[in-house]
Amino acid sequence: MIDDVKSPSGEVLHLGRIIDAPPERVFAAWTDPNLLKQWWGPLGSLVTAVEVDLRVGGRYRLGIQQSAQATYFVSGTYQVIQPPHKLAFTWRWENPEMDIGESLVSLEFRAKGNQTELHLTHERLPTSEARLAHNEGWVSMLEKLNRFL
Repeated sequence: MIDDVKSPSGEVLHLGRIIDAPPERVFAAWTDPNLLKQWWGPLGSLVTAVEVDLRVGGRYRLGIQQSAQATYFVSGTYQVIQPPHKLAFTWRWENPEMDIGESLVSLEFRAKGNQTELHLTHERLPTSEARLAHNEGWVSMLEKLNRFL
């Protein structure tokens, strides 16, 4: 499911998925460095770096290798941490060719039996092209997350 809108602060991307695991496991997959190493990034990528300081104001940094020649890094700070219900963090690509400025990612985890209804919002994207590119990445990552869990 995708629902995109334009807000005064930029483009907004909304995605929803049912993940075949309880919220506690899904939240941990987004915050535990050992778990992030196993699934994070689009399909076909390899995690090369994981740094997590899981506290409001704490920083994270994640690196993914898409090919032998291309490694990309994203980093930011945690804005909201409410296990296992909500997680929000700023998002900025470190690689100059990917950098579109700072945006905000918010995740909501809702129990649905033994599954989790995951709602992802990525906002403050500068253009519709940036929204579409991030949509492609997030769709792939959420598929990879569901396979992992």
